[in-house]
Amino acid sequence: MGHVRHRSLLPVGQPLTVEAVVRSAGVKDTTPLSWESLSASATLVTTPCGAPIRTIVTGRRVITTGVYASRKAGRPLPYESMNELAFFMHCEVDTEVVDYRAQPFRLEFVIDGRKRTYIVDCVRLMADGGIEVVEVKSNSRALQDQDYAEKLQAVRAICQQVGWCFRLVFMKALMKRTSFHRNVTDIQSRRMTDYTSADVFQVVEILGRSGDAALGELVQHLGIRALGLAKLQAMMVGRIVHIDLTQPIGDASRVALVPNQRGA
Repeated sequence: MGHVRHRSLLPVGQPLTVEAVVRSAGVKDTTPLSWESLSASATLVTTPCGAPIRTIVTGRRVITTGVYASRKAGRPLPYESMNELAFFMHCEVDTEVVDYRAQPFRLEFVIDGRKRTYIVDCVRLMADGGIEVVEVKSNSRALQDQDYAEKLQAVRAICQQVGWCFRLVFMKALMKRTSFHRNVTDIQSRRMTDYTSADVFQVVEILGRSGDAALGELVQHLGIRALGLAKLQAMMVGRIVHIDLTQPIGDASRVALVPNQRGA
């Protein structure tokens, strides 16, 4: 039987990143960047090196701040709340998310003659090639502020002009999926575990024959149990395998290959 050709085993060209897709949306200038298609309604401003657009300054403002080391994004991502940190963990594990960035750009636009600015919390590149601009909130209470709600409506309209999706993510609702969130937290904690091309080949070979397999079966092919489990969890972050997270993770959890979206 022939070997399954998975993208992780293929020669790697220029990686598809959030920055590459943003720049392909008609960006013409440099600092600030502006979309030709949005010149009448908005300007997009980035940093030249692709770093977060806003430097976190606490000062008198008491907020939770930190940096999340993302394997998927290949860089540290700053967060300004526990909500953002939790969302980054979900992005890290979600195999539908190819790449994501924290605060990658600022939008400048005018509402009723007044200049407004908006710094996005997160931008995600999805497996289907779509871009999601995401605002992370604890709950919908913030939308009771009419001025803020109007600004988000403008941002949504701007995103629609270039075919992007604007999403509000309420962490209160996301965290209600207690078992799922616990699984996400567990998997992302092993995101930096090293695995070799031989490990990937073995997993791809097994899953290529069977379609899916039990987690306990795969672990035994990757060394001692604890290390084998950590490797598989890191492979989920690497978008090689998908582990069923709807139930508590155990030997019976189903594992399958992530579809080769690059060749789709």
